[in-house]
Amino acid sequence: MILEYIHADNTKQSISLNYETPISKEWRSISASNKLNFIQEFLPAYSCGQKIVLFDSNHKQLLKYYEENDINKLENRDKANEQSRLLFFTSGSSGFPVGAFKTKQNLEEEVKVLKTLLDGFSIKKVVVTVPFVHIYGILAGLLLPLSLEGVICVVKDDFLPYEILNEASGGNTLVITTPVFIKALSKLREEMNLASNLFISSTGPLDKEDIELFQSNYKTNLLQLFGSTETGGIAYKFGTATKWSTLENVSISSLDTKLNVSSPYISHYILDKNIVPLTQPFQTEDIVEIEGDSFTLIGRSNKIIKIAGKRISALQIEAILETIPDIQRALVEIVYKKELIKSEQIRITLQATKKISKHTIKKKMSEFYGVLSIPFTLHYVDTISYSSTGKKIFLV
Repeated sequence: MILEYIHADNTKQSISLNYETPISKEWRSISASNKLNFIQEFLPAYSCGQKIVLFDSNHKQLLKYYEENDINKLENRDKANEQSRLLFFTSGSSGFPVGAFKTKQNLEEEVKVLKTLLDGFSIKKVVVTVPFVHIYGILAGLLLPLSLEGVICVVKDDFLPYEILNEASGGNTLVITTPVFIKALSKLREEMNLASNLFISSTGPLDKEDIELFQSNYKTNLLQLFGSTETGGIAYKFGTATKWSTLENVSISSLDTKLNVSSPYISHYILDKNIVPLTQPFQTEDIVEIEGDSFTLIGRSNKIIKIAGKRISALQIEAILETIPDIQRALVEIVYKKELIKSEQIRITLQATKKISKHTIKKKMSEFYGVLSIPFTLHYVDTISYSSTGKKIFLV
C-alpha cells in the first residue's frame, strides 16, 4: 500500500514509516495532531506489537479520566494485557464512554471478512475521510486498505465533499466515509459516473431518499456497516436494502426485542471504571426484528417511542420534521418523567430559520402516524452539528 497525505493547501506528500520505533510493554496513547503523524506513529507501533490506547482528545471527560487514571495500574489488567493490542472508547452518546479492548485476532478476522465484501470491485485507490481514533476508522480506514494489494491510500484531515469527488473521479476507488458525507454529496448538484467505485459508510443511519439520490447522481455503489465498539462489525447492507445481513461468523438472536450477538469480533474485556470480562452472547441496546440471518433495525432502546401502537425511532421523527420548511435540522430525544401521568415525553431541539408552532409539528406527524398524543417540548439552538462519527450534537 502506498500512503499519501493531502495537506491543507492540497499539496500531496508520500507517507514514510519508520519501523525501528522502540516498543514498550505498557499501554501508551497516540498523541498525533493530524492524520499524517498518526499514521507514522500508529502503523509501526501496531505492527511491532505495541499496546495502544486510542481516544478523542477533544472529549474533555475522557481526557480527564485518562490523565487521572493509569491504564497500566488498573485492577484485573493482567488477563486483558495478555491478549489485547488496542483499547478503543465508545463515543459516550448514552453515558460516559466505555473502553473496549481488542485483540489482534479480533481485528484481523474482521478485516478478512470485510475484504470479502469488496469482491466484484477492482480497487486501485482508497480515500479515507474518517478519524482514526474510533474502531471504524482503524478497521475500515487503515487495516482494510493495508490488506489490499497495490492500492494507493489517500488521507486528509478535513475533506470537502467536492474534493472527495475529485479523488474518486478516476474510478476503481473505495471511499471510507460517514453518513454526513453521503448526505452532503447527495445534495450537491453534481452528476458523475462512479460505477466502478464503492462508498462505505458507517456509524449512523441514512435516509432512503438520500441513498437513492446519492446513487442516482453518481451511478455508484453504497455499502453500510453496522456494529459498535464493543461488538466490532455485526452486519452490512448494500444500497437501499431495508434488512441488515449478518457478517460472516456472526450469530444473532433477540431477547426482549433487543439484539444479541455472538462473534469472534467482540471484545473479551471492557473498561467500565474497572476491567470487566464480556460474555457472549452480548446484548446490545438495539431493537430489532430478526428474520433468519438478517434483521430490520427499529432503533436504540433509549430512542424508541410508541405512537399509535407502533414503535417509532427518534431518527424517523427527525427525518419527518426536517421535511418541514424552515427546519434545517432536528434532534429528538426521549425523556422519561415518572412523576407525570404520561411518563414518556419527546424533547425536540430545532435548528430553524423561524419558530415553528406545535400545531405545525402535530400536523406533520399526523400525516405519518395519526394523532400525536404524546407530550413534547420545543427547544431552539443556533446550530445542530455532527460529531466525527456522524452523530448529531448541538451547540448552544
